[in-house]
Amino acid sequence: MNIKIKFIFILFLSSMLYANEAYDLNEIVVSSTKTKSTLADLPMQVTVITQDEIENSGATNISDILTGSGEVATKASGANEQQVSIRGMNPDDTLYLIDGKRINGTFTDAGRIPASMVERIEIVKGSSGLLYGSDSMGGIINIITKKSDDDFAGDIQVTHAKNKNSADINIFGKKENTSFRLFSSYIKRDTYSKDKTTDVIIKQGSNSYSPSTLPASLKTSTNLDNLNDTYDFQEDYEDEMETKSISGGMTHRFSDHFKIDIDMSYLKENIEGNFISALYTTNYDKIVVNNLSAEQYDENRRVTASSGFTYTPSDALEFMYSLSYSKYEKDKKIYTNFWEELGYDSKEDSVSGIDDSTTRYVNHDFLSTYEFSKDNRVLIGGEYRVVNRDATGYSIDDRTYSGIFLQHEYRPIKRLNLVYGARYDKDSEAKSETSLSFGAVYDIYENTKVKANYSEGFKSATDEELYTNTTTAAGKNLLGSMIIEGSKTQSWDLTPETSETIEIGISNKGDVYDFEVSVFDTKIDNRISKVILDATTTSYKNISESEIKGVETNIAFYPVDELIVKFYYSYIDAKNKTDDTALIGIPEELASMTISYFPMPKLELRSVTKYTGEQIDIDGEVGGYSITNIKVMQKDSFKNIDLFAGIDNVFDKKIPEQLGYIQKSNYYIGAKYKF
Repeated sequence: MNIKIKFIFILFLSSMLYANEAYDLNEIVVSSTKTKSTLADLPMQVTVITQDEIENSGATNISDILTGSGEVATKASGANEQQVSIRGMNPDDTLYLIDGKRINGTFTDAGRIPASMVERIEIVKGSSGLLYGSDSMGGIINIITKKSDDDFAGDIQVTHAKNKNSADINIFGKKENTSFRLFSSYIKRDTYSKDKTTDVIIKQGSNSYSPSTLPASLKTSTNLDNLNDTYDFQEDYEDEMETKSISGGMTHRFSDHFKIDIDMSYLKENIEGNFISALYTTNYDKIVVNNLSAEQYDENRRVTASSGFTYTPSDALEFMYSLSYSKYEKDKKIYTNFWEELGYDSKEDSVSGIDDSTTRYVNHDFLSTYEFSKDNRVLIGGEYRVVNRDATGYSIDDRTYSGIFLQHEYRPIKRLNLVYGARYDKDSEAKSETSLSFGAVYDIYENTKVKANYSEGFKSATDEELYTNTTTAAGKNLLGSMIIEGSKTQSWDLTPETSETIEIGISNKGDVYDFEVSVFDTKIDNRISKVILDATTTSYKNISESEIKGVETNIAFYPVDELIVKFYYSYIDAKNKTDDTALIGIPEELASMTISYFPMPKLELRSVTKYTGEQIDIDGEVGGYSITNIKVMQKDSFKNIDLFAGIDNVFDKKIPEQLGYIQKSNYYIGAKYKF
């Protein structure tokens, strides 16, 4: 019998056997009084960013919060997004959740989620395929939104920063058995640009020219000789952006045993930016131009709606079900101001890079929890997702994902807690996957614990990797693995990427300190990567195996009530096992130090220093850098008004250009009125 089938069989039997001893299986205990967090009985590593930390961060969105966290690596992706990496895994190995529910679509970038609506953020490190299925090989980031039991409460917050302004309104209310919540956010970001000098290159077939060296035939038949050989352009490292969002929900409790939840949200985003186009197609036959300025315009919309119920027929049994719908619309276009030189009749005629897409998701989620006793709890859950996409490059009709899982939490003796389970997933466009997880926490002494965890994860091929059919900025055909066109004369399946993570840790809590250290090893098989098929065509294949191993430690000191000092350090060794080379874009070290000082009960002064170590880029080794941010927050400075201010990158440090950008002395000030 296959070992995974044996494991599932034993799992179902063991969940029924032990039902007599008593122990309270609290999953997570969070104390946010002075940004101290205690996580009990969890074998995996979890970091909690508390509400106090968020409110005093000056952040306007989740991306700002995560960028300031020392425990994840962030890197600019284009002029609009910050990619987040957990323990050296790829950014798209991280699954984002809001209140435990998957965020679908192309708008998963954390920069689009307002910070004002967030109560706390939980970062679960390592493969999390058991509970969440595909896309969580690196871990999950669960964004917990604010709730309130007050009859009527809320806050209004305004923030002004060096190149960004925002305003947020949150309102909560309750009448008898019905409560409601409303969040609204407006963000306006200005452009952050740098000067850049480019050399213009004109290509016709295998021949390359500068505008001044064009042959006579091209000078007489085109307007390309009106171009200069060099230009000084301003390239945007952050595009101009305007984001408006509103979301809300209602909870009605029919009885002590049954309640329903309804939530809706709407987001609209407009982005404008200038960049240096590596290649722009002209209106002349088989002629392209390198290194010209171009303008990109994006208009994005997102609509979500969900409803669900919670039914608790007894103290031991609970059922939860939710149905959610998401619609994402994207309209992207690129133009150039050199349209006349490139042979177009107008700027509008020079349009390129069109991405006009609409993606719809329908999610069904179910979870049942049964406690045989306080030391023995079983979770059975499942999900079913349907995806439809109409886009410029490809379309998808009814791609489905389904999964079912079982998790057992059991404490056989007072000092030992076990959490283990299995999951089965099926994808209509890929082979099925089974994910296992087993973890244990053992109390060596009263305040000292040893943790060990084994977990598996996977990621199915994306729609783009399977079905895209488009032309890249470099003028090459980008074809999904299932597409047959041009020189690509056959199709092939893409096997889901899979991961296995083993981690062992020890933690100790003293009177004035917390300490935790862990080692981890993650193996990834069947990585999907772009491959060059010939001079004109690129596609996707499973080509590599990799291993990421490392050590990380957290230390917190709070010697007096007025002072908290936190240290974090991780060392990562990331290798491509196929050719024994270092993986690209993974910092070898991460470190941070956070000092919070409370000279008065409602006043906090905070400094955060974050170090990102050396890493390998496509052009070679990239040096490390450190950034220091300082912050101050005064609660109830006036009646019901909190004030906060800060400076990010206070020492005007620069980062390697390959890693993106960071502004010098990026200040912000803000106020929150509570009612």
